[in-house]
Amino acid sequence: MLQRKMRIIHPGEILREEVIRANELTVTKAAALLGVTRTTLSNIINGKADISPEMCYRIAKVFGGTADIWANLQTKYNLRIIADKVSTLQLTPYHPEARA
Repeated sequence: MLQRKMRIIHPGEILREEVIRANELTVTKAAALLGVTRTTLSNIINGKADISPEMCYRIAKVFGGTADIWANLQTKYNLRIIADKVSTLQLTPYHPEARA
């Protein structure tokens, strides 16, 4: 069976496209609304930094929705990124020895 691998999308890209661009905001204006520096927001929307729990709450307060949505997007992204790396590690599952 052929598996298609979908591109893993950083939640910052979703923030950039679905929130900032959709509302015709500049990065500078969006950063001001969120109370962060332009550099901080730029790092997030360009996939160079994670969306922190605090930022999840800021996004929810300013643009609506819930912090959980953004936290879940970030967690799922992180898990997908690390899954391939962990699969190549030679780890041995732990099996406790039977006690007499």
